[in-house]
Order: sequence, then C-alpha cells, then structure tokens
Amino acid sequence: MTDKIVEQVKEKFDERSETGIAKYGTTLERGDLSLLDWLSHLQEELMDATLYIQKLKNELDQNPNGIVIAKESWDKADKITHEGFVYVKYTDLTGV
Repeated sequence: MTDKIVEQVKEKFDERSETGIAKYGTTLERGDLSLLDWLSHLQEELMDATLYIQKLKNELDQNPNGIVIAKESWDKADKITHEGFVYVKYTDLTGV
C-alpha cells in the first residue's frame, strides 16, 4: 500500500533537488557553507513562508466564503453559482 500524498511530496522533493542542482551546480552535501550560513538560508526561507501565509490570509479575508480559485482553473471550468457560492466542475482539468 502506498500513500498518494506522500508520493506526491516525494516527487516534489525530487523536482526541487533537480532544480537546485541545475541552478547552483551542487547538492545540499556541499561543504562550503558554515553553520551560520545554513541558518541564514533557513531563516530566509522561513521569512518567505511567512510572507506566503500572509498573502493567502489576505486572499481569504477578501473572500469570506474561503473559496479561492486560480484564474487558470476558473477559465477552464464550468461555473455554477448558488446562494453566493461558486461551484466549479473540473471536467476540463481532470478529463472526468
């Protein structure tokens, strides 16, 4: 038995690793950074994550129903509205 969610995350880690190797020409096994350098990189990543969280919170504040639909998905979906909610049928995206 496999967990599809775990497999998706593992694929993303592999893709991220390939991107990093292509961009920086090295892996995380590199030895040219100090502990302080690594902590600075981590801090910067966490700061970015905090900014992304705030952006998404702002999006939810602007949409009290909590429904956020990417423009690309919206353009490709059948739209149905009912009582202030938007229901999206993803037939164009999933092929179902």
